[in-house]
Amino acid sequence: MGSADYYKHGDRNAICDECGGKFKLSQLRKRWDKFLVCSKCWEPEPESNYWKPRSEQTRRIEDRPEQEDVYIDPSNPITKDDL
Repeated sequence: MGSADYYKHGDRNAICDECGGKFKLSQLRKRWDKFLVCSKCWEPEPESNYWKPRSEQTRRIEDRPEQEDVYIDPSNPITKDDL
């Protein structure tokens, strides 16, 4: 007999998806990854799931200066010595 083996009207036994412990369903919480977990296995959703870069910190393609066109002669292949 486990700690959750008792009768409670309207409640049933359930198992924590993280630790495998036996609890009443009313004692478990749904975590951000859709697992039903006990209070000691529950953790808030990581902030990295909500992180978005600020518009000032991101560089857009338009912000880069336009580069000059470089002509490469196909009849004269580049060798290591040319670099």
